[in-house]
Amino acid sequence: AEITEDVATEEETETSSDEESSYGDDADEKEAGVNQKNVKLVVKDQITVGQIVVETVATARDGWVSVHKSQENGGIVLPDSIGEARVDSGDSEEIIVDLWEAPEIGEKLWVLLHIDAGERGQYEFPGKDQAVQKNGETMARSFLVKDPNTAKDDDDSEDE
Repeated sequence: AEITEDVATEEETETSSDEESSYGDDADEKEAGVNQKNVKLVVKDQITVGQIVVETVATARDGWVSVHKSQENGGIVLPDSIGEARVDSGDSEEIIVDLWEAPEIGEKLWVLLHIDAGERGQYEFPGKDQAVQKNGETMARSFLVKDPNTAKDDDDSEDE
């Protein structure tokens, strides 16, 4: 039942945005493409050498993936990112994101999916390039930086 209510809310967003435009930031949150149903973001634990790879992105709108560090409690550090890459609408695989800060081995990083709502091709977060949501959940996924000396290609091997 909750999903049905969320869908109704999304549909109402289109018609009620004029009424809410006087609220400034609230109206910006109603940007088309922020709430998506068939969105996907997959990232795996990996070795990083100046870049990371996002396995899969599916989005209804052109956008961005950004890489963020973790807070001490494990939550995502916002808005500062350590890398961004543009993604086209539709399905994309193996998106390479260059990092301008080297993470530490064992560090937990986050990938966040955004829409490209401002100036096309320019990363504007915080701002118009808001984070994508699915059923009220922000599309952010965490992963760990592996040690290149101990990481094996076969993820199933648990040799110690």
